[in-house]
Amino acid sequence: MVSRAKRFLFTDERINTKVGRLSGGEKSRLTLARILKNGGNFLMLDEPTNDLDLPTLRILEEALLAFDGCVVVVSHDRYFLNRVCNGIMAFEDDGEVYVSEGNYDYYVEKRNARIKEVKAGSPKVRKEDTRVKPKVRKLTWKEKKELETIEDDIIKAEGDVERIEGIFSSADFYEKHAEKTNDLNIELQSAKEKVIKLYKRWEELENISAGG
Repeated sequence: MVSRAKRFLFTDERINTKVGRLSGGEKSRLTLARILKNGGNFLMLDEPTNDLDLPTLRILEEALLAFDGCVVVVSHDRYFLNRVCNGIMAFEDDGEVYVSEGNYDYYVEKRNARIKEVKAGSPKVRKEDTRVKPKVRKLTWKEKKELETIEDDIIKAEGDVERIEGIFSSADFYEKHAEKTNDLNIELQSAKEKVIKLYKRWEELENISAGG
């Protein structure tokens, strides 16, 4: 029993310690040691790797591989299943139970191939679009009138830009308009911004008129 206890990582100082004074990890190792010592030919383990540190997990794996009997393991630890299992019984999403020889990775490989085969053999069904389609936006009466005159508004605004730029480029600018330079700069900037705004609005109205 001492050699078994040492195999499950109990030091000489801890071997004679009362069970009530053992840590949680030590109690888990003790339970595993007792289960595997009692023998038998069938073990059922439910999530046995929960709360085990890495050394204890390795001991469990070695003990199960050396166990001369049948072991049924329920576990979400795919790496543990890969190391100790030679057969997988999987409960899949469709409610069916599939049995596969080999470890977990081999089961996943076969499952993916099975799913791919089913998809390849199934006719493609066009799904009906049940999404609520947005209501088409139409121009209001006011917007229609705005669209009818917006081209003229753009021409006028561009004319204002050309007029002010002509003043700046005139040969006698400094003689006639030097004292108005700041005001003219402000007016020119405002005219350019108005042109940009009108073009953007024109595009918006045209998109609504075209239905999108």
